Amino acid sequence: MELFDINRYALILTPSEALLRWAIREDASLEEEIDFDDTSDLTTVYLLPDFDEMEEVEDWLEKNFMPILENLLSEWVEDDKAWPANLAFNHFEKFGDYTITNMVIDTQDAAYDQED
Repeated sequence: MELFDINRYALILTPSEALLRWAIREDASLEEEIDFDDTSDLTTVYLLPDFDEMEEVEDWLEKNFMPILENLLSEWVEDDKAWPANLAFNHFEKFGDYTITNMVIDTQDAAYDQED
């Protein structure tokens, strides 16, 4: 197997305990599905553009967080009327535990994603 370096950054996002507790208040049946000691199976990876500096990534995220936050919230509470009003970047930071990495490695070559 060959490994292929992808010239992209990745945002690795896991719902925070605050988000999960809020979701359970909205739908108590979710409590049975959530293991607070291991939330790794709840993680989503978002591929981001390539940047020269980590500071650029952080600036980009602060400007473009909304669709990612909305996706995160909708995974847990579909009714956006139940979401906090006036969503801002501090909601993203409150409801998501995240890391950003520039080490994105693909285990498949470009042909893997091409349709026959």
